Amino acid sequence: MTTAQDVIDSFESSFQDKVVIPESLELIWLRKAVARYSTELESLSYDEESHNFGGNISGYAIDTLASYMKQYYMEREVSKVNKRVSIVTKDLSIDGSNGTKTAARAELEYVEEQSNRMTFNQKPTAYV
Repeated sequence: MTTAQDVIDSFESSFQDKVVIPESLELIWLRKAVARYSTELESLSYDEESHNFGGNISGYAIDTLASYMKQYYMEREVSKVNKRVSIVTKDLSIDGSNGTKTAARAELEYVEEQSNRMTFNQKPTAYV
């Protein structure tokens, strides 16, 4: 039986972070990922109390859920980076994080594209 931890492990293996992400936040992202997967592809049976799926799901489905979770993570990171202080006046501009903002946004776009591609790859073709 596939568990929430299987998806979380796949999510955490896709990047390296200096800060430990709270498990409660990961479970919220997982719940949102399951809802998206169930809406865009096929219904998934997930019990939020026991953190188990209703049976085994494929490795690619696990990675797709992890990709959705990473997208939520990156959206949060971009929001954090964008909230950093910038001082801009007529004569002076202090913004040491402009490159960081651009890099974070580019990574979010990459993750979003990857999630969309994984979703598309699981949809049945018109020839079926």
